[in-house]
Amino acid sequence: MDEKKLKEIKKMLANNSKILAIPIDFEDLIKKGLIKKVGKSYYTDNIHTLPKEIIKKIKSFSNGRYGIKLTFYQETKSIKKNCKRF
Repeated sequence: MDEKKLKEIKKMLANNSKILAIPIDFEDLIKKGLIKKVGKSYYTDNIHTLPKEIIKKIKSFSNGRYGIKLTFYQETKSIKKNCKRF
């Protein structure tokens, strides 16, 4: 693998780690009408209206009773540590 390709991979990893390390502001997304909270779950009508940073944090999604049910990755200490490392 050449040096340029390796540098691109490191940059991509650093950017993704940074995105995953930042907590999601659920209250702001709810106020903007992009997601809704029903019980302990979050739903949206259209995934494509969500910001790119939020889309990258989606762990899984499925059709639910109130729209598309979203499950997100949680911020962890190891993700924050990797973010600082890169």
